[in-house]
Amino acid sequence: MIKGIVIFTLFMQLLNTSVSSETLQASTAAIAFSESDFQIQSESKGIHIKIGDSKDIVEQMLGKPDDYYNHTNFYEYRDMDIHYKDNIVDAIMIDDPPTINFNKYKTPRKVGIGSTYQSVLNQYGKKAFVDYEKGKVSNITYMMRRDQHGQYNLIDSTDTIGTEDWNSIKGISMIFNQQGRVSFLMITNYEYAYYPEYNF
Repeated sequence: MIKGIVIFTLFMQLLNTSVSSETLQASTAAIAFSESDFQIQSESKGIHIKIGDSKDIVEQMLGKPDDYYNHTNFYEYRDMDIHYKDNIVDAIMIDDPPTINFNKYKTPRKVGIGSTYQSVLNQYGKKAFVDYEKGKVSNITYMMRRDQHGQYNLIDSTDTIGTEDWNSIKGISMIFNQQGRVSFLMITNYEYAYYPEYNF
């Protein structure tokens, strides 16, 4: 199975998870998020790719893409896969291929491929959509809404979200392997995550 199909399958799993899975009980301490949280970075390489970056900025840091998947409209770069709408990044994915570089990329909260479930909860909290397989956490999705001050706050329901809210909501999703470690990570805006047909 080619990588593009694998990415699409994982995306659909995360999509279904966010709609139908259980929501963890929120922790008492609220966690504040900002625009800078929605990026993948490698401090050793000096690379930072975030939602809202232009294609030109991405390719200045990553070079030209190695491949393009028409059926998912994703560009494959050496260490990650990126989706653009109007040449602006609206989704970033990393998984665990057999390269030496993948584990160098993390979120600003130091979560990336190989991170444990507990470290994810420590950094992002328990207000999340979670799915289980055979009694183990298989994936987790955080959705955040931007308030009037530019701060993002976790939300635990998509029932009241209208089209006017799309630009103010972003998400971070992760899949865990059998050892309970992150094996796939996606950062995206709400429009792409829930209505990908508008992004082709």
